[in-house]
Amino acid sequence: MSPETFYWIGSVFLWLFFTGIGLPPVPEEAGILYAAGLSSLHPEVPWWAAWPATSAGIMCADIVLYGTGRLLGKRVFQYRWVNRILSPERRERLETRFHKHGMKFLIMARLLPPLRTGVFLIAGSMRYPFSYFLLADAIYGLAGVGVIFFGGTALLALIHQMGGWFLLVVAAAVVGYVLIRYYRYLKKLELKSTQKVLETVVPEKVVEKSEHFPAAR
Repeated sequence: MSPETFYWIGSVFLWLFFTGIGLPPVPEEAGILYAAGLSSLHPEVPWWAAWPATSAGIMCADIVLYGTGRLLGKRVFQYRWVNRILSPERRERLETRFHKHGMKFLIMARLLPPLRTGVFLIAGSMRYPFSYFLLADAIYGLAGVGVIFFGGTALLALIHQMGGWFLLVVAAAVVGYVLIRYYRYLKKLELKSTQKVLETVVPEKVVEKSEHFPAAR
């Protein structure tokens, strides 16, 4: 491969790695589409190099988050930057789901941008078996990333053949809008779910207090 190819492949890996750990907090689907665009518009960037670089960047970021949680344990949730993305109420709810569903929950969390970072930190802090974590991550890295990557490659190649750069810019704007709406929709569902949990937990706490401290007669 030429130096230019290594440059583009390196940019794909770094984009997916840093956005995967939240620097900056950009949906990783945007990085996958970036890799797909390079593969479809730059002949020097073959798909058999861009796709593995995409999956490797995502998986390495996930492993770093898992390792951080495993190294620091419950202390990781005391840091301010973690509390910004994972409130105590959300963490308790995610831990409950994790105990119930395990690997299935790990795979499903990949499809929910607001949950990814928190779920991987929780997996590490709970010392979830690394082999199972890696297997769940690899399933998405091969299947999920492959669907988005090759779907985006085919779409961008078709647009480029039909109308050139104008349609390409329009398509990128539409995809970006859809991703933003999708992210906001998931966040809205997350807030509704949190509210329901609080509505069910608060009355229970009130009952417990009333049992321990009966009203004076």
